[in-house]
Amino acid sequence: MMKKYLFLLVAVLFSAAISFAQIRLSSIKVDEWVKKNFSGQGVVIGNIKFKGYPLSTLSYTSSGNILQVQKGLILSTGNSFNVAGYNNSHNQSSTFGDILSPQADPDLAAIVSGKLFDICSVEFDFVPMDNSIQFNYQFGSDEYPEYVDSPYNDVFAFIVSDESSTKNIALIPGTGVPVSINTVNFKLNQDHFIDNNLYKQVVIKRQEPLKSTYRGTLPGRVLRGIGSIFTMNGPVPGDQTVIQADPELLKTLDPNLYRNLRYDGITKKLVAQSYVTPYKKYHLKIVIADVADNIYDSGVFIEDRSLTSKKDVQQPGFVDYPDLSKVIDPNLILQGKTLEEILPANYKKENNKPAEQIVAAVQQAPVPASQPTPATATPVQPKQRSVPAPKPVDVASPAQKKVVLTEPDFDMPNVVILFDFDKSDITEEEMSKLRTAISKYKQVRNQYSINISGHTDNYGSLQYNYALADRRNKAIIHAVSEMLGEKISIPALSKSYTQPVADNSSDTGRQLNRRVELVFIKKK
Repeated sequence: MMKKYLFLLVAVLFSAAISFAQIRLSSIKVDEWVKKNFSGQGVVIGNIKFKGYPLSTLSYTSSGNILQVQKGLILSTGNSFNVAGYNNSHNQSSTFGDILSPQADPDLAAIVSGKLFDICSVEFDFVPMDNSIQFNYQFGSDEYPEYVDSPYNDVFAFIVSDESSTKNIALIPGTGVPVSINTVNFKLNQDHFIDNNLYKQVVIKRQEPLKSTYRGTLPGRVLRGIGSIFTMNGPVPGDQTVIQADPELLKTLDPNLYRNLRYDGITKKLVAQSYVTPYKKYHLKIVIADVADNIYDSGVFIEDRSLTSKKDVQQPGFVDYPDLSKVIDPNLILQGKTLEEILPANYKKENNKPAEQIVAAVQQAPVPASQPTPATATPVQPKQRSVPAPKPVDVASPAQKKVVLTEPDFDMPNVVILFDFDKSDITEEEMSKLRTAISKYKQVRNQYSINISGHTDNYGSLQYNYALADRRNKAIIHAVSEMLGEKISIPALSKSYTQPVADNSSDTGRQLNRRVELVFIKKK
């Protein structure tokens, strides 16, 4: 009896927890949200423009862990108020335009072919204070799962551009493949996908007409026999295909999600990232649209305060640059001024350098121009790379250099420490490699600083691997502190599996990706 009451209590508490979970939506002026809520550390924003219908863009908060991006802005191809609620329809659709009146967008036209409808976009100029920008998002759609591998794929993109280059940074982590319904779903890149589909297709056949047991007269039986020759066998006109909730599917889904989100599928929390040149003017356009028709809504959730700029020493060709965040007013760059024009004379005098030398130090490693990767209807597989089997190596051996992103032009080489699967403790073999490197570092410590970044393979969720990479970083910092005989602070970035150096589809590749990279930066 006690067990029965305990079970009932747990059931009630579980139901109560679900009832408190919800997505709350609010009308918002998009330019005000971008200005006050999107920009986090190290980014200045200006010249904001919005295109779309007011109801296609709303602010939201998600309680009860419904969404992994729990607060922010949603851009939808339909009425965004329809996003929240019980997922009681397989084809949630709303539109603001007529099917006979497609719209145009030059940036989306470069990414996907097909007529566009219900375009919604927000764009603005920005100035980053460091060499890497990023923000977090999730993408959901009611085109899941029926239209996977079809041309009916709503499109979205995050387009970063300057005066010389344009690129879409809404990419599957570690690849150049755009995130879309055809590239992230229940069949492909499942690690980045959350299924919220309650429905299965069922063909319901109308009951066959009843045959009369009344035999009637002989002429009547003859006429009925003749008529039967012209009666078609098989489904009758009343047959129809319907979609109904599947009890077996319900068992596999998160009740918090399907009780509060009407999209049939959504990506996990993803990171849009791009290398940039500090103190330079860029343009970001966030855009989404229906493709081929104006039905089956999709939406992208942009996380509050997630647009940030950070110094990332893993950038290929990275060269350290001066911090000018307290020296210049980046709003002047938004207005069209160059860095050289706004550097204060007293700063140049104090540093004994003309403006062009300081600007050159900031812009020594410009980001190469690139074009958007086409988001085709057929999933695009990243190119496979052959990776040699790992073996014990010295700090600067050729095999080790295969997993070093950047080989700097000075005596202190970068080092990669490898880890076992799902582990953060350093093996004796890798500890020996680390000791050798730190022993050499002690001799030139006054000339170099250390930065590290932790990485993982792609097993597990993005969030779990961020935490695992962080634990690996902490293990390295602890070991280096012991070797130096003092507790030191080392700048550390947790990269999860977003920057693989080898193919994650093989054991050998995954082993090379489970790593912490130590980058030694020469002091000026």
